[in-house]
Amino acid sequence: MIHCFLTDLEYTQIHADNNVFRKKTLIIVIYVDDIFLCKLNKNKILSLKIKLNNHFKMTNCRTCKHYLEMLIT
Repeated sequence: MIHCFLTDLEYTQIHADNNVFRKKTLIIVIYVDDIFLCKLNKNKILSLKIKLNNHFKMTNCRTCKHYLEMLIT
């Protein structure tokens, strides 16, 4: 379901991991029921979050500092 939604938005899966999508410099990582968005431009992330929230039930968490026991800087 999320795969179809992201491919409709022209995101592509990377070859190394089917749970990682990218479109230009925005990267989306999906792990079970978590979505991690990576981009330097916050406006692009906000735009994608609005689109995702319109199609899926979501909660918006704050900025990620740790993910899968990794420190995010």
